[in-house]
Amino acid sequence: MKSISISSFAAILLIWTITACSPSNRVTGSNNYITKQIKVEKFNGLQLTGSPDVIYKQAQGKPSVEVYGQDNIVELLDIYVQNNSLTVKFKNNTSIQNRGKLEIRVSGPALNRIALSGSGDIKLVNGIQTNDNLSIKIQGSGDIAGNKISCNLLSLSINGSGDMTLNRIDALKAEVGINGSGDISLSGICKNAEYSINGSGDIQASELETENVTTSINGSGDISCYATESLKGRVSGSGEVAYRGEPQIDFSKKGLRKL
Repeated sequence: MKSISISSFAAILLIWTITACSPSNRVTGSNNYITKQIKVEKFNGLQLTGSPDVIYKQAQGKPSVEVYGQDNIVELLDIYVQNNSLTVKFKNNTSIQNRGKLEIRVSGPALNRIALSGSGDIKLVNGIQTNDNLSIKIQGSGDIAGNKISCNLLSLSINGSGDMTLNRIDALKAEVGINGSGDISLSGICKNAEYSINGSGDIQASELETENVTTSINGSGDISCYATESLKGRVSGSGEVAYRGEPQIDFSKKGLRKL
């Protein structure tokens, strides 16, 4: 009798633990698709958290947000402006099955900061053109892509396995860093650039024509670059720097080759 009582108690405890740890809001997509308009205040930054996808279009006039998805999934989104940044995320304690297509279509001003935390994607459909600095960060496995990026200082960073693809860049300086296995692909023109990798990620910038380049690799990642005036750097690990152009070179003894 005693052993049966203990076993029964253990089973009850296990069920209670699983229930207590389960998300409080488990939702299955309804397959009823809607388009919802959301009013927002002015902003100059974008913060995406979790798994939603954002399509961003730079435009004049009042900012707008349009959400397309299944009605009961759309209602789970939290979209608001805080500290001049448009925040997009799912409500807390939400678990979704059969999410289907879900797009957050945003129209707004030139951004000066973009941050992605999670597995969502951000597409900059007509790029970002600003006279200010632009910071783009990925934390996690999400992706960011865009064409026609014009700014003063372009600061790019990945912490995780996400990918970033930016084309037609026009910037005075680019600071690019990867911590992890993510990849960054760049093209365009830039006066000065600093590339750094800590891990196995790759920076593909052989199509970003730059006067002066500084590189640093700690790990197995690779950097390809285009330098016309000077190239400085070091490699610690099995990584490699491959370069285009005819720059003056100040480099560590290993890890450098010409494309």
